[in-house]
Amino acid sequence: MGALFEPYKRAFAASGPILVRHVFLLVNGVIFAVVALLFLFGEKEAAIFLGIIIVFNIFLGVIQDFRARVALERLQLLTALRVIRLNEDGTEDRVLTEEIKKNDHIRLRLGDQIPCDGLLIDATGFEVSEALITGESDSFPRGKGEQVLAGSIVAAGTGVLRVEKVFSESRIAHMTAGIKRYAANPSPIQHAIDKIISYSGYILLASLAFTVFRGMFAGEPWVQIVKHAGALASTIVPQGLVVITTLLFAFGAASYSRRHVLFQEINATEKLGRIKNLCMDKTGTLTDNKLSVEYMHLAEGAQKHEAEEFMAAYIHGSGDSSQTIKAVEQFLGRTYIGDVKAALPFSSWRQYGAVLMNDVEEKYKEAGIMVGSPDIFLRNIADAKERAWLEKLVSTYSEEGKRVLCLVRFSGTALPRELKKIHLSVAAVFVFRSTLREGIHGAIKFFQDRGVRIRILTGDNPATARAVAYATGVNETDKIVTGAEMEKWSEEDYLLNVPLYTIFARIVPEQKVKIIEALKKDGFTAMVGDGANDALAIKRSDLGIAMFDGAPATRQLAAVVLMNNSFTALPGGVKLADNFIRNIEIFTSIFLHGSFLGFFLFVMVSMFGYAFPLTPLNITLINYFSVGLPGMLITYWAIRPAKDIPPASTERFLKRILPFPLIASVISAAAATAVFITSPDYLKAAESNTLVIIAFIALSYIFFILAPGMYGAAAAPQKKRNALLLCVLEVVLLWCVFQIPIFLRFFDITLPLPSETSMLTALLISLFGGALIPFSMKFYSLKKQRI
Repeated sequence: MGALFEPYKRAFAASGPILVRHVFLLVNGVIFAVVALLFLFGEKEAAIFLGIIIVFNIFLGVIQDFRARVALERLQLLTALRVIRLNEDGTEDRVLTEEIKKNDHIRLRLGDQIPCDGLLIDATGFEVSEALITGESDSFPRGKGEQVLAGSIVAAGTGVLRVEKVFSESRIAHMTAGIKRYAANPSPIQHAIDKIISYSGYILLASLAFTVFRGMFAGEPWVQIVKHAGALASTIVPQGLVVITTLLFAFGAASYSRRHVLFQEINATEKLGRIKNLCMDKTGTLTDNKLSVEYMHLAEGAQKHEAEEFMAAYIHGSGDSSQTIKAVEQFLGRTYIGDVKAALPFSSWRQYGAVLMNDVEEKYKEAGIMVGSPDIFLRNIADAKERAWLEKLVSTYSEEGKRVLCLVRFSGTALPRELKKIHLSVAAVFVFRSTLREGIHGAIKFFQDRGVRIRILTGDNPATARAVAYATGVNETDKIVTGAEMEKWSEEDYLLNVPLYTIFARIVPEQKVKIIEALKKDGFTAMVGDGANDALAIKRSDLGIAMFDGAPATRQLAAVVLMNNSFTALPGGVKLADNFIRNIEIFTSIFLHGSFLGFFLFVMVSMFGYAFPLTPLNITLINYFSVGLPGMLITYWAIRPAKDIPPASTERFLKRILPFPLIASVISAAAATAVFITSPDYLKAAESNTLVIIAFIALSYIFFILAPGMYGAAAAPQKKRNALLLCVLEVVLLWCVFQIPIFLRFFDITLPLPSETSMLTALLISLFGGALIPFSMKFYSLKKQRI
């Protein structure tokens, strides 16, 4: 039962921003002021009707937004961070971070993100990266009795933490107070919409000032001035655009979950369609995460049983449970019976792990074992012949795209955290076999056909990375650079050189972060990863993508989680992103057309010496027909796309969106003004002009019909039928409004209604104006091409 209500609890906890988003708006402030002033001037009925409308709209928006939040929270619970809590009776529970209490004991393992500030009461080879707190990418050892901070990532080893401060009281919680996940990394569309709302607010204030001064100069009653001010506020600022965009993003997140793509940031719906640089690791992304040992090569003079003993000792002592070590363990088919003196678990930051054997029989006196990448050991191998043998072996198998793991010996009584002045000898080399992911060729081709540059970020040998990348169809695999070469780069070198390369091999986590930061300057950058060493790179990218079975820290920091652990699920998500972006473009243009139309109508009728011919309740009626009903159909199209979805445009959102509604609204405003000028005198003198209402709705519907074609959306036969049915529905509903007295009164319609001839004339003028829109856009496009 608790799990059933958990999404509602989480959504309720986030209800503050939802209420702010719907209540504390400039438009609402103006409308509530209008309601108060109408009461003050004795227009109680108009004030009550307008108050009911605004409260109903706010309530409806909050409910829809809350439902969208619940749906998103329900999906996020699938990937929510869970930790192992040790109970006093010796049992263990997997619990959400919210369930942790002070003095609880938490087991920590490689890849975990530490959920609370606390004290280590047990630690074996324990290391943490505090990159998310300090920005430093290195890992640091932490021992029993030392403090660790929430937000740190376990880089190596295991430990048990006694909780001293739950997350809400932790240092990182105070550092990030007030920063909400939904706004942490705004998408391009969100940036553009914020800009639209901001500028339209300035235009509204100027229009209100003009309305007040004009009304005072013309001697209009204050009630009429107040109503005109309310109507302008409802018209000019497309405030509902923020809400609608948020809802479409949430619907997108729910739709993607059926394609095994789970969103943890609501705006990831758009970001998937914006990718220019797609960075990924080799293992687990291009290849599956299932390794098997194909060969075990022994160095000259090495004994097989000794090499197996050494490897078994490392597995036993280090606690390494990676896929690589599991494959070796399965290949050996044996375990180490003894014990080890000390262990240094494998870390991506070091690129090796080590143990000291505890040999009571002194068979392997002072024997130290290291396991890791051959490249990291080569310069420390004392015997030149042995070094040459290893280099040749690595070169041969790397060119075949196979991973190589090296087992080396050293003498000493301490574990080296650095490989300086230490002599090594090779015991054995393990060669691994892995297969390419099913469907990976199609996925790589899909992205490259869209103009996306694939980048491979890996700790593997450069030849191995190149062979695998080439086999999957990645372009420009000859452009390779290694971590050793990059160590000499300055910050400027990163910015200049990183965009030139496709494969970055033998790199460490801090280099991944620098690569991501450099690529972000080159274009929208996504990072796909699954290991703890990918966590900070995923966090720093424009869009972080993680595998569901990856390290908990990585999954927690990602905006997108691939539930089936397969990169091949991404193309389906990107296609849906294209569809949602396209429909958001259409929806935004409809909002902007309505706002521009209202503003230009205000300007044009003012030039003729008239006041704005609509009241706030008129605008409410217009919005239901010009935005509300078409918006429902656009949402339906967004959730159920046509078969062919063209890629989203790379052009900046506002640059792409603005021309059509701007040009169309000037023509529409001219047509609406013509309708106003030709309307009967009693309507020109009235606060509310019925014919202008009809023209506004008709012109808005014509724009809605034209918008999909202007933005390259597929004009499927089903969509045409949907649009025709909507037209019929709007005509019927508007006829009902004009026939039912309570609606006429509620929406402030001037009586008597104009004659059928006047209505037909208004429609014909509107149709003529609507017919000019596509011709004007064609002229604009031709002129733009010449420029």
